[in-house]
Amino acid sequence: MHRRKATGQVHLRWRAAGAGARAGHIPWGAIDAYFAQLPGALREWYERIHRRVIELNRRELEARLALRHACK
Repeated sequence: MHRRKATGQVHLRWRAAGAGARAGHIPWGAIDAYFAQLPGALREWYERIHRRVIELNRRELEARLALRHACK
């Protein structure tokens, strides 16, 4: 989970575990290539979870905007 200091927005991001060049956050644009390396069932699970992450990020943004509008 990542929180932007300027807006307070919270969003989920993928992170590669471990140390070295492959560790760290995985950019959204590179995620499909990352998942393609995985075996079938594991790849499908990550792809399903990824779609859920995108949905949760979208819902968080909508809720934050609705709250800002309601406070005005």
